[in-house]
Amino acid sequence: MKANPPSRAEAIGLMSANPNLIKRPLLIKDGKILFGFDEGQWSGL
Repeated sequence: MKANPPSRAEAIGLMSANPNLIKRPLLIKDGKILFGFDEGQWSGL
């Protein structure tokens, strides 16, 4: 991927199909913003 990076649309498709590709997930829900993954915080939403 470094030598031949995907287009923006391809990258979004890859991240949608493989969420583990996202190193710093961002969740926005009901006015709350969570950076990174913390299972306890995410499950509480």
